[in-house]
Amino acid sequence: MFKSLDLVIKKGSRVGLVGANGSGKTTLLRMIVGEEDTDKGQIQVDRKVSIGYLPQEITATSEETILHEVLNVIPEVGELEIQIEKLSLQIAEDPDNELLLKRLGRIQAEFERLNGWSLESDAKKVLGGLGFTPAQMKIPLDQFSGGWRMRVALAKLLFKHPDILLLDEPTNHLDLASLIWLETFLKEWAGALVLISHDRTFLDKTINQIFEIDHMSIQIYAGNYGKYIDEKKLRIDQQLAAYRNQQKMIAETEKFIERFRYKDSKASQVQSRVKKLEKLERILAPEGEQSRISVRIPQPGRSARIVAEFKGAAKSYGSLDVFGELNLLLERGQKIGLVGPNGAGKSTLLKMLAQVEPLTGGKLTWGEGVRSAYFAQHQFESLPMEDTIYNLISNENPKWIVTEVRTYLGSFLFSGETVDKKIKVLSGGEVSRLALAKMLATPSDLILLDEPTNHLDMRSRDVVQEAIASFTGTMVCISHDRHFLNAVTNTIIEVDQGRIRIFPGNYEYYLWRKNQDQIEKSERPASIAKETQQKSSNTDYHTRKKLSNRLKKLPVLIEACEAALAKQENILNDPSLASEYEKIQSAIDEKDLLEEKYLELLEELESLQEGFS
Repeated sequence: MFKSLDLVIKKGSRVGLVGANGSGKTTLLRMIVGEEDTDKGQIQVDRKVSIGYLPQEITATSEETILHEVLNVIPEVGELEIQIEKLSLQIAEDPDNELLLKRLGRIQAEFERLNGWSLESDAKKVLGGLGFTPAQMKIPLDQFSGGWRMRVALAKLLFKHPDILLLDEPTNHLDLASLIWLETFLKEWAGALVLISHDRTFLDKTINQIFEIDHMSIQIYAGNYGKYIDEKKLRIDQQLAAYRNQQKMIAETEKFIERFRYKDSKASQVQSRVKKLEKLERILAPEGEQSRISVRIPQPGRSARIVAEFKGAAKSYGSLDVFGELNLLLERGQKIGLVGPNGAGKSTLLKMLAQVEPLTGGKLTWGEGVRSAYFAQHQFESLPMEDTIYNLISNENPKWIVTEVRTYLGSFLFSGETVDKKIKVLSGGEVSRLALAKMLATPSDLILLDEPTNHLDMRSRDVVQEAIASFTGTMVCISHDRHFLNAVTNTIIEVDQGRIRIFPGNYEYYLWRKNQDQIEKSERPASIAKETQQKSSNTDYHTRKKLSNRLKKLPVLIEACEAALAKQENILNDPSLASEYEKIQSAIDEKDLLEEKYLELLEELESLQEGFS
């Protein structure tokens, strides 16, 4: 896997470890922590350096609560706490014992050095950041699923603060909120970091150096992942130019040798050129990025304008209410990303649309003739494991000839003899990619995707992203890959506490809008408080008069806004305009803006009414 590898991880290094699947990324981390031996050479670690390693999978279990699991990674604090308690009891009985007092002082100093007084609070902050509620922190580890146990393992590492963190795909089991928290934590991380991740946004925001494993060696690039892509392209271009120049020189030299080989007068010159070619260090043609594959998927016809609609929909599990009265309209051409905190109901909403979960109340209405397809996180469970890759797709589209099946599979990175493999021998990422290829082989008007890029490498993610971006139907997707969300969505729906909020734009717009909301929220109370204070003290008659006039004007503005909203709704409900996409889209955008303005006016009216009451 590696040959004559020389590598140094310096203090403060923030390394993204990249390379093709099977190139040895995980093996390298295992070698650093001593779980894999070297066949030759040495790995030297400073004796004072502590290393924290998070593997891709863990099997740990415990009857301890997860809070105690985290606290137990610093056992000496617990031991010191016991000693402090014992000494305190002894001193209570013998308050003048100087030996006991000095010993207690030393132990307390060590306890403070280890931040003993704030450890529990720090542990709760880490667990909370990774998505655990205060109630969950009191639950034993063995009652959690594998994905949540991985979060506990990560919490233990972050809490212990080792000198070097080695993280192998730490984001696989995180939702978007926890991922962003981890990203922020690692940005402020003072130690060294070596990170394997297929989330390019996460890499861009947490590392400043790339180690690329390529042909049994490592190429080092300064900067984040985006800079690495640019720099690699530049290196490939330079290598290609040097290769072509050398090939031209070789061809000219060989031509000279062939032409004058049998002329005695040129013998010395021929021999000189022969020796030159023998000693020449050949420049290899760069493999570069693998050739770009154009993903072509069968497209659905034009569906009904209203694809699906929830009216007063409710969903509960026993006494747990997820949605009370959900009203949501899905329209043709929308590419929706569902976001929100863990447990907010994103997957439930998707399953309700997929009709995997029945509604508890209300109804779900479908547009005429609308066909839907659902991609679940554990889609592989429904695939025929004994079947081959080729047969799976061929059976999905019996009319396709051999070339069409192979071309389609090739666009999803299955080519040559690979297509004859049985599904049961494929890796998790390959199965996910194949399941998505199977779903997209039959055109659907609406596709529902639950974490479609999980466990995929960079190239596979690019393929899936291109396939979804080229899809002309309607899509609803859950993903914690922000690069993917930005590329494929045109609407974000935030799900939180049984409510939804719609943002007309991709994930970047959603973040911008949320940030603006926070700014406005922080500024509005201060402004209103100032105005109310001026009014109540009667120190500024003009300000009070201005606010009074505004209070009289607001109902008129609200009424005008309601009329404008009604006008846009009439356009959207007009059957004669159903085919005029630009007019419909303009009405949707205008309606969104009016709704925002309407809510702002109502909030302002309520605030002023309180001030004058």
